[in-house]
Amino acid sequence: MLMKYFYIPRSMKLFQMMDLLHDFLDVDPDVWHDRDGNKQAKEALQSLRVVNDQAMHGFALIQEYSGLLTKHETQLQFLLQVVEKHRRLYPDSRKQTLTNVP
Repeated sequence: MLMKYFYIPRSMKLFQMMDLLHDFLDVDPDVWHDRDGNKQAKEALQSLRVVNDQAMHGFALIQEYSGLLTKHETQLQFLLQVVEKHRRLYPDSRKQTLTNVP
């Protein structure tokens, strides 16, 4: 069975962007450990840092507003919820986004 049936052309962008060999995808996964492409891809991907965008967004939000407008924890929590909801409703400041009020 060839692995090419398990990925789509769009998924090859990762290999192209990172200039990685992907010939190992065309052979049996049992022999991947012997393939240079697999070794190169594995090393490159293991060196990447994984970022939790939601956590980073929440942390940045708290840093931005903490202590600026209020020193009361209850008010700060409410303010953070309001700001988060606003950012979800209006992710950018394009006219089309701002005029599509729910």
